[in-house]
Amino acid sequence: MAQQKIDWVLVKDSPTTAFGAVGFLNNKVVTVVAFYEDRDGDMDGKVSWGEAIACFVSPVSVKGTAVNSVAQTAKYSSEILTRDPGFKQVADQMFVNFMSGLVLDGIYAVYFAPGISMAGGGIAKNVTSSMIKQLVIRKGFEATVKKIFMESAGR
Repeated sequence: MAQQKIDWVLVKDSPTTAFGAVGFLNNKVVTVVAFYEDRDGDMDGKVSWGEAIACFVSPVSVKGTAVNSVAQTAKYSSEILTRDPGFKQVADQMFVNFMSGLVLDGIYAVYFAPGISMAGGGIAKNVTSSMIKQLVIRKGFEATVKKIFMESAGR
């Protein structure tokens, strides 16, 4: 049996600049890819120090931003919709999933993160006097609690 190849359609934000692609098998969208990283806010192909720091200190995750941007632009492409008319619903569901993740991140950041950070700091001070070790313990504690929160919320 011959292996099928994915047929790619570029997704452009201007007539000359493609920033992602949609892959088809048998006229059904099977993949959406972005040509830039989630942290690359201005989509110039490089993550500047400012972009990296902004993503690091942000309480909200940027994971999936790039692919979601490609899907949201692609759902208005006549070339894509004529091949797979159901892609608009898939892209809309991707957006809903992405936004619900942002809402959960926001809820965690506003209601839980301050208390968790204080608790983690208190635990770390009782375990060690080294500032570096305290930071590592606190950040590990915060990451673990956030992971548990997200998993309990179905993420």
